[in-house]
Amino acid sequence: MWRDRKTSAMSLLMINLAVVDTLILLIWTSQTSIPAFCNYCRACQLYNRIKPIFLVYGWPFATTFQLMGTWSIVSITFSRFVSVCWPSRASHLNNRRHILIRTLVLHIACIVFSSLRFAEARIVYDDKGDMVIRKTALGASEIFRYVYTLALYYFITYLLPLSLLIYFTVRLSTNLKEMNKKRQEMTKKAKERSDLTLSLVIVVVIFIFSQLFNPIRRLLYIVYGPLHIRCGTSRFYFISWAVIIVNLNSACNFFIFCLCSPGFRRQLKQMVAKRGQIEPLGLSMTVNNLNVNSQLSSCV
Repeated sequence: MWRDRKTSAMSLLMINLAVVDTLILLIWTSQTSIPAFCNYCRACQLYNRIKPIFLVYGWPFATTFQLMGTWSIVSITFSRFVSVCWPSRASHLNNRRHILIRTLVLHIACIVFSSLRFAEARIVYDDKGDMVIRKTALGASEIFRYVYTLALYYFITYLLPLSLLIYFTVRLSTNLKEMNKKRQEMTKKAKERSDLTLSLVIVVVIFIFSQLFNPIRRLLYIVYGPLHIRCGTSRFYFISWAVIIVNLNSACNFFIFCLCSPGFRRQLKQMVAKRGQIEPLGLSMTVNNLNVNSQLSSCV
């Protein structure tokens, strides 16, 4: 979608979603996959020494990127909702400048809101010189725990965006049913827009389903604590699968667009075919020689 970024607002939104999904996968890899591999191999002594750094600083980055991903889904769904349900306002709300400003504002708001996560804990050194995590006065505050960690965080991360997504998705689904009745009379471009809307609806439905597990997982950590969630218990397996589903949600968007959007598949095939073209060496040398001879002739 990179070549269309200057002419298509939807391309900008999809590029933004792809970047955020990649960042989510990278940060979750450092938080879950690497420790699991180290525990399985009973190695990675260096990682175990610097593990507090990942917990104190890596976890806030994970929540920040997760929040960005959530509101990126809301932004792209809102843009599609405007194009389908409010076509008279699309030229204003979905122009490139408005999309860039909205994306920038959303990302800055996510960073500002998640910045308090970096002040919850700090790293100190014990008598042996090992890193130890200690909660700060802010992190140990009950007001901070209930107002920010529970009330505000769940409202901004889950309740508000999921409510907006459900509303947008219901309206888009209703419009899709009406469009499918007239599909035979639609132009090729209109069919591609309908397929893109269908792909986005599927992305949102999967996102809503996957996000239902995350707040429950966080509540289990708050209620029981990580030390009481041991391997073999039902809570342990639920939390493990919740993390897997969150990762799958960030990884499957590309494949959803490939399966459900013929226009996206066509652009992907064109890109792959263009990069896979190999010009015969003899032909390229002949063309170059002709170009050189023509230039010499014009100079003479």
